[in-house]
Amino acid sequence: AQAREIWARRKEPAPSIVNRLLRLAAQSGPPATSDILDCIQELQTAMAAIWYSGLLIVIDELGKFLEYEARHHGSRLGPDADSGDIYLLQALAEHALTPHDVRLAVIVMLHQAFEQYARGLGESLKNEWAKIQGRFENIPFLESSEQTLRVVAAAIEHDFTDAETGKIKKEAERFAGDLAREKALPGAMDAETASALFLACYPLHPISALLLPILCQKVAQNERTLFSYLGGRENFGFQDALGRYENVGEWIYPWEIYEYFILNQPAALSDHFIHRRWLEVVTAIERLGDAPDDEVALLKTIGLFNIIGAQGDFKASRELLARSLPSESAVDHAIEGLTRKSIIHYRKFNAEYRVWQGSDFDLETHVEEEKNRLGRFDLAEQLNTRHGLLPVVARRYTIENGALRYFLPVFANASGYRKIDKKGRNAHIIFYLAENPEDEAVFADKVIGSCSELELAVLYPHSGQLRERLAESLALEAIRQSAQALHTDPVANREFTDRYAAAIAREEEQISLLIDEPGSGRWFHRGEKLAITNQRALQETLSSVLEEIYRASPRIANELINRDKPSSQANAARNKLVVAMLKHQNERDLGFDKFPPEKAIYLAMLKSSRLHVEEDGKWHFRGPASDNRTDDPCHFHGLWQRIDQFLDTTEAAPGSLIELNRELLAPPYGVKEGVLPILFVAVILANQDELAIYQNNVYRPRLTEEMIEHFIRRPDEFSFQRFRIAGLKNSLFKEYSKALFDDGETRDLLGVVRPIANFILDLPEYTLKTGRALSPPSRAVRDAFELSKSPVTLLFEEVPKALGYELTQKENDDTAVAGLSQALTESLRELKYCFAGLKDDMRRLCAQALHFEKDITLVELRKLAYGRYKGLEKYTIDRDGLRAFIQRLVQDVGTDDEWFYGLLTFLGQKPMEKWTDTARTVAEYRLAEFSRRLDDLDKMRAHENRAANRFDSDFDVYLIRSLKKGGADLDEVVAVDGKRREAIQGAREEIKDILGKLGGQDLGLAALAEVVDGFLTAYREVGGQYTETLPEANRQAASPPLSWFRESGRKTP
Repeated sequence: AQAREIWARRKEPAPSIVNRLLRLAAQSGPPATSDILDCIQELQTAMAAIWYSGLLIVIDELGKFLEYEARHHGSRLGPDADSGDIYLLQALAEHALTPHDVRLAVIVMLHQAFEQYARGLGESLKNEWAKIQGRFENIPFLESSEQTLRVVAAAIEHDFTDAETGKIKKEAERFAGDLAREKALPGAMDAETASALFLACYPLHPISALLLPILCQKVAQNERTLFSYLGGRENFGFQDALGRYENVGEWIYPWEIYEYFILNQPAALSDHFIHRRWLEVVTAIERLGDAPDDEVALLKTIGLFNIIGAQGDFKASRELLARSLPSESAVDHAIEGLTRKSIIHYRKFNAEYRVWQGSDFDLETHVEEEKNRLGRFDLAEQLNTRHGLLPVVARRYTIENGALRYFLPVFANASGYRKIDKKGRNAHIIFYLAENPEDEAVFADKVIGSCSELELAVLYPHSGQLRERLAESLALEAIRQSAQALHTDPVANREFTDRYAAAIAREEEQISLLIDEPGSGRWFHRGEKLAITNQRALQETLSSVLEEIYRASPRIANELINRDKPSSQANAARNKLVVAMLKHQNERDLGFDKFPPEKAIYLAMLKSSRLHVEEDGKWHFRGPASDNRTDDPCHFHGLWQRIDQFLDTTEAAPGSLIELNRELLAPPYGVKEGVLPILFVAVILANQDELAIYQNNVYRPRLTEEMIEHFIRRPDEFSFQRFRIAGLKNSLFKEYSKALFDDGETRDLLGVVRPIANFILDLPEYTLKTGRALSPPSRAVRDAFELSKSPVTLLFEEVPKALGYELTQKENDDTAVAGLSQALTESLRELKYCFAGLKDDMRRLCAQALHFEKDITLVELRKLAYGRYKGLEKYTIDRDGLRAFIQRLVQDVGTDDEWFYGLLTFLGQKPMEKWTDTARTVAEYRLAEFSRRLDDLDKMRAHENRAANRFDSDFDVYLIRSLKKGGADLDEVVAVDGKRREAIQGAREEIKDILGKLGGQDLGLAALAEVVDGFLTAYREVGGQYTETLPEANRQAASPPLSWFRESGRKTP
């Protein structure tokens, strides 16, 4: 712009260099250093033609450029580094020394010394920067405190009355005189001048006014910080103070300046030495704790003096401190209190107070010592150990393909690039740390060529900066482990903590630049250099690389399942989905009517991909017909083809799908682990007509819900075999087809096995376990299907053998298998009706046990049982046994089948279909036992009914039984009312006395058994003669009438 203005004032046209400069300024990227130098030289030549003698280039705020250069491009020096700011500075300095008629002068402006911007660089880079600095002449520009105060005074306007002005002026003159006597005024300033400045700078306290310029110069950015203080509204700023003060005569004291800087100027703490001074004051304030306000204010004031350092006699003397607070006596008390508490101490040799550091620990010295001990440590190894960098996600690829893919950053160097841990299937970014030209040669010759397609190699030339920053962190960590002073010295510990936090922040900042500023490195893939200058280019490259690597990967737009480690919610949804795939494979949307998570997975993976389609009005699973967009919208074709090729290899022997896992998870397929089980189940269902399934090497003719759930958990326990019909025994297949279908068609292997297997598996548990209810051939056929390990051996060996056929002749010999279909049909029929036969057998047994005709129908059995045994349950208290049986026997709700099923379930103590031979035996035994006990209750009820007509009072009914080994079962029923009880009372007591005198209950029981058995035997032999001695009424009650025996079908005794 300046060049254009020069020629705009002249008559001749502007030279081409003016337009070239305009184009150079307008271009988007930074111009090369060589282009800038060419332009400057051409501009000098053009200016020489119009008699100019000099060209001045002024660069303001160069510090910002140097800070950026130190963070990003600090090592780009030399002829190959053609765009770095530091190199441009070097080139300008060299060009300025080149003779020319138009001399070049370059002026740069910095807020701090040049070397301050090189902090954090390696030693070699610091030396390089120092060489560049040496090409320039330093011109310090520091305004005097007096000049700065005049600027402040000009910025402040007063609107006081004469009286108010006089009051402030009197105070200013007093302060100026005191400071002059203490020789604390800066430079050649006299008391009169100082008084006028102090008045103009009000409400700044005179000591605050003298401290402020020095503080801004020493720890901040001079006038910028000064005017930030004057114009800002931050806490304890100038504007904030104006808002708080109410009366003329109030001052902004030095302690408020301290508060402003500590709260609002973090840059003031960036320099290590200055930071340590601030830290001493902050720690001292913390040590002071709860103290009077005057002590706190004075401590902050002394701290400010200490921070700026002694400026002649402008120091924390007793005289200056006395004027830094409103009350001189308060200052004396505060000094006394702070000294007593060892917060401050007095230096007699310098006549000033200083904040007592409370620490003799020299952190800087310890850091340098630990750095020396570290020596030349392995930078890459340390970074890999310390920094697990976050994966770099390829965002475009992830969004478009539905699969989260990323690159894992790792560090390597010339000595350790072969040791990089490349385990797993993830892609890597290998940051190669080059620290010298030899390292770069190793990278070019060996590292680039050794990288796989899943690895990006990055030559990172800023290793010196990384080493410097990491060395400080390591040194500080070593100090933390070894320095005991940190545990006892709060000041040292505070300094260490702050410095360590800053060191870690600088280290992490440098590490983050690897990804945040990818242009700082040189990137390679498969030996080719990549044009990566910014994050956008990096992201585009990562996605392009992954698209090339995972060219056969399916697109599944469901982040719930399309990941390597699905959540528990995703796993639950996946498990429900595979069950629905099995049970509802012929239904639209697998029967999902609402929108649970499993339906979302189905829509994204199975329906959108057309793996589950409707053809000829029927929904089913199938593979992609081709790889065009219509047939294969989700890019499954290549993946499905590979699985199909694997299944072809299983014709010779079964194979497990997990053999494919490693291949399918790796490029070019890259299937996520969460997707594999669903994919495998879809393949199994799509090929179910020609796949045999084995679980733990045992053939499973039908895929069940339990099996599929187990397959998800333990796929290693399952194997699969594809079968073709070529070469099988046609004659045997004809026999099987005749037995199963009898339609003249011959089925293939699984077409024969599956119907029989489904028939066997659907049999009740009793049929699958019984031995007594089946013939040996039927048992053998059943067991062959349950235990077979291969459908081939099942059909060609085990089933024929079970039916008595030994196939030793040639395959096409029809006579060898003649009659097999009839034998198989008979066995299958016996298996089919085995359970129904059990029910019939139990019906007949129940009829006999209840004293009915055995061939009566179930309806008749229920009616007769109800009529005979209704009300009998009240004669027993056996709630869980006989009484429960009677209650079921006379139940009048439910169908007849339900009634009989409940009765048999009670007898067998488990549902009838789950019976075994043992359970059947138990049921039969219980039925016989209940039958006997029912007879007893029936006798008692009949006797009670007869006795009720003869007795006027209450009576009890007893059944007496005696069963002796080898003897008859003797029992009689007797009723005992009040009269009989009186009649037998004497005999009863005599019997009890006799039994009691036998010397034990066992003997009494033995005697009673003998007597009862003898009595009942004699009673039966004489036809009841013993009753003759009883009155007629009692005798009639003791013996049942003949009519009852006739009605019950019993013989008359």
